[in-house]
Amino acid sequence: MRTVRNLGLISTGIMLVSLVMAFATGDFAAEGSQIVGLAWGRMSLIDLYVGAALVGGWIAHRERSWPRILAWWVALIVLGHLASAIYVVVAARSSDWTTFWSGPNPSSVRSEAR
Repeated sequence: MRTVRNLGLISTGIMLVSLVMAFATGDFAAEGSQIVGLAWGRMSLIDLYVGAALVGGWIAHRERSWPRILAWWVALIVLGHLASAIYVVVAARSSDWTTFWSGPNPSSVRSEAR
């Protein structure tokens, strides 16, 4: 799990540095409106949100409470896969390989979360 955690930390660092550089050098409003006008810009947004939906499903499977699930979903929508990388670090910190994917107690996750 150390490797997974380290990959999550590296991914988080890359995303944070990239985000800071983008905000420091770019104009989010002007460039954002250009992105949605381009076919590959729209494709990138679709890719982002499909990935967020998949990671959000994994988070919903792992977590025990709806407030935590909803908080992570909001983070995914606002921060994109920066939130995914942070979640991987958090999940890997207290998991073995099985619990990393399924959560601490898979049978109770389904009954308590629904």
